[in-house]
Amino acid sequence: MNNRQFLITAMFFLLVITGYNQFVALPRARAAQQAAEAELAKKQAAQEQPAALVGEEYFAQQSPAAPKPEELYTLSLPKADITFSSKGGGIKTYLFKDILGPVDLTPYAGEGYLATLPKVDFTESARTQDSITLSGDIIPGVKVSKTYQFSENGIERVSVRFDNRTSGAVTLADWQWNFGPGLATVKSEMKDNERESKAVYLVQESDKKNPTLETFTKNEKQPQLPWLWAGLENRYFLTVLVPQNWKPGQLTTEKVVIGKKKEWLGLSEGDLKGPRLQITVPGEVLNAGESKSYDSVFYIGPKDYQLFQTADYTPYHFERSIAFGFFGALGKIARNVLELFYKWTGNYGVAIIMITILLQLILCRFTFLQLKSAAQMKKIQPEVKRIQDKYKNDPASLQRETLALYKKYNVNPLMGCLPLLIQLPIFLALFNALRTSWALHGAKFVWWLTDLSAKDPYYILPILMGAVMFLQQRGNIPAGTDPAQAAMFKYMPLIFTLLFMNFPSGLVLYWLTNSLLTYGIQTLVNKKIINAQ
Repeated sequence: MNNRQFLITAMFFLLVITGYNQFVALPRARAAQQAAEAELAKKQAAQEQPAALVGEEYFAQQSPAAPKPEELYTLSLPKADITFSSKGGGIKTYLFKDILGPVDLTPYAGEGYLATLPKVDFTESARTQDSITLSGDIIPGVKVSKTYQFSENGIERVSVRFDNRTSGAVTLADWQWNFGPGLATVKSEMKDNERESKAVYLVQESDKKNPTLETFTKNEKQPQLPWLWAGLENRYFLTVLVPQNWKPGQLTTEKVVIGKKKEWLGLSEGDLKGPRLQITVPGEVLNAGESKSYDSVFYIGPKDYQLFQTADYTPYHFERSIAFGFFGALGKIARNVLELFYKWTGNYGVAIIMITILLQLILCRFTFLQLKSAAQMKKIQPEVKRIQDKYKNDPASLQRETLALYKKYNVNPLMGCLPLLIQLPIFLALFNALRTSWALHGAKFVWWLTDLSAKDPYYILPILMGAVMFLQQRGNIPAGTDPAQAAMFKYMPLIFTLLFMNFPSGLVLYWLTNSLLTYGIQTLVNKKIINAQ
């Protein structure tokens, strides 16, 4: 082939290839690119403009329909019988199996504890040996499921799962956990329950070792620090939610009317109110085919200090809800010693007597000094009175002669108060430890005392305590004491008796035992001083 033919052939193939690329290959490539760009734009539009808004806003946009009747789902556990509601999948009834009889902790009308999206109709979708799942459709293709996990102590975890089965993205609007309204308690505490019921939350302050329990009051602002758990409490019971894999949101609380107070002499005492708490969970976008779970630890039950010290509960610091008072460290020691004595005796009443005797043995030196000082002051009171009358117009001489009298008889007036100040923190710590001890609930002592956490039904202990205090005060009022002061000492036993009438009998037993021991020491001290004369 000569050069002329080669050039013609090469040009021919070049024209063919150019034509193919121009009229066949390039149009196909452009069409494929445009199709890809259109699909990408469609996906981006779907993400930027969600197909649905999941929450109360959705139901507000729908035409009203006849509500479905409420359905109830029951569950029986060793320590509670629980009824769940189809409206919001919340706890309708939590019947705690108390040692003295069942206690309905959630008796008040409302959405129910842990209700979420109350306009969604939930149905039971699964049940295993240790869980129950309630599910419902928010909108077609978007499903919400709520799973309660439980153990022998009751419900211990709850999880809410959202599934988006649509072809587009949806936005989960903010939604809430509901607590309340109110939290009931045992029969012996119902009279004070309105005052004791509170909405609470736990925060960790940077300068403190242990978390701090905060209580919502009227018109209080939101927590400034991230909260660890939140819920409701009264003296003996606690119910809280502990977020695990989701960011805690806003807390909203209010006092709502849950009934009427008991009437007295035919007259109503007004409305009975209880706290309601809502925990808001921030919403987020859920893409097509995506799922999202919100897991939480949950507790509802008694403030059992021994239970809260076990490995399953120590990470959550539930014991911070137990009010040990200002001397909390001493109160915890007293509670531990009380439990030790109970293990030895099997009777909390005997354990209270033992711990009171132990405290008196530890503090007997101070008690002796206090009573000795009081007896000595009583002994020299006539001399003090004589000096006061003699030098009533000469303050300098009065002070000099009084100090000389104290020195002569080796009397130190401060010794009457100093030992009391040393003993007071210990007594207050034990007082608070007994007052808030769930272990005393349903604990029998003797005969008529079948519940050391309730008042003495026949008021025998308070009357005995008042009588011992009266004998103790009668032998301790110095002659010549100011009449007003003497009257105060005289009526103090009566005031204490009336005050202790409605106190838990375990507390009265402690105070009675302490008064008997103190009276015995006082008698010995008085005899010693008389013999010394």
